[in-house]
Amino acid sequence: MSARQLAIDVANVAEGMYVSKLDRPWLETPFLFQGFEVTERSEIDLLKQYCNVIYIDIDRGDVSEALLQYLVHSQALPLPSSQPAERTETREPGVFQRWLQHLFMRLGMYDKAVAVAADEQEIYPVQTTVRAEADRAREAYQKLAEHHQNMMDMATVKSEVRTGALRRAVQPAIESVLRNPNALAWTVFSRKRSNEDYNRSVGTAIWCLLFGRHLGFDREMLDDLAMGGMLLDIGNARIPRSYAATQGELSPEMYVKLQQHVDLGVEILDCSKGVTENVYDMVRCHHERTDGSGYPQKLRGNKIPPFGRIAAIADSYDAMTTISPYSPPMAAYDAARELNDMRGKEFAPEVVEQFITTMGMFPVASVVELNNGAVAVVLEQNPKNVLKPKIMLLLDKNHDRLPEPRIVELRELPMDVTHSDALWIVEGHEHGAFGVDPLKIFKV
Repeated sequence: MSARQLAIDVANVAEGMYVSKLDRPWLETPFLFQGFEVTERSEIDLLKQYCNVIYIDIDRGDVSEALLQYLVHSQALPLPSSQPAERTETREPGVFQRWLQHLFMRLGMYDKAVAVAADEQEIYPVQTTVRAEADRAREAYQKLAEHHQNMMDMATVKSEVRTGALRRAVQPAIESVLRNPNALAWTVFSRKRSNEDYNRSVGTAIWCLLFGRHLGFDREMLDDLAMGGMLLDIGNARIPRSYAATQGELSPEMYVKLQQHVDLGVEILDCSKGVTENVYDMVRCHHERTDGSGYPQKLRGNKIPPFGRIAAIADSYDAMTTISPYSPPMAAYDAARELNDMRGKEFAPEVVEQFITTMGMFPVASVVELNNGAVAVVLEQNPKNVLKPKIMLLLDKNHDRLPEPRIVELRELPMDVTHSDALWIVEGHEHGAFGVDPLKIFKV
């Protein structure tokens, strides 16, 4: 990147400018890329809504020399504060719709995109609280786990799946995610950390659903995401179970054998009725990577279909946060950071950014430490700011348990770090840190 950057007031942004830096973290905005050329009015509108000051790279983009000289001599600004000024949450009608349409076009999905409202909260509004949804979320998870086991047993014997039964089995999970996505997210993380058996296929299907909900997918597409997530590893039904149970590092021969589960899964789908193209794409491409380092076809970039890209990042995230014979689980915060390091390599930048926005840097049920030393558990995500979720304070700054837990909406607190009431998350921790057990908050 060019070193010649100019800080300007966002009021002076114009088409042709190359935006290289914002006065707030990129993940707090809906921009898909960390650095882009302004090409239309909707991008200018978004910049004005989210920023006060932006940086432009004067060696990139398409800006007249006269305008650059004017900005250099008259409009250049000093380095902005690391803490952005508080801005209104109100969005101009149509801005989010245009932005989401651009995302769909970049993913090759525009023709199937649902018509969305001006504010993303109106696509699938939250209808209930996490606590009220907890029982239904637990039942939906259990139904998926039971159906997955039956499905694997059938695939082992008959090498086929009954897609009609699977479609019916995923409906309670879809309904739960649409009512409140945080409840099933909480259920998944709770199962990961409890003594109960955790089903990776179910967890991955739920992450796919959450991602699809965030992107505003219609009901048919959500059905495909849930079914595809459940079927990603259906090929394992034709691989000896002893391979998956192997402790420690796999031999080269075993690794090659396990990789065959993708092609074996596609063969099982070929023997099954009613499998959609999207589901096929998820099964055959969930181990492909944008840089060509994946398998089995070593597809690169846009050669990987959109649903395959969604399956790949959801499956990777679930693998990172699940204990396995090969590695311990990562904290969700560390997994989000790991995915961010993979942007532009294993995964497309826009897919990583939107997935992290879906899950949050500190997902539901995360144990987090605040700037004042207090400890809390994340209750709900804030889709407009992944760094400011709804939390439940459990320990004070000395890590002593509070007499009563206190619920705090971080987004409602002052953004000025010098303010006495300012609170923000400084680090995410694994379940059990500081003696905090999120499982005891909700019985999920």
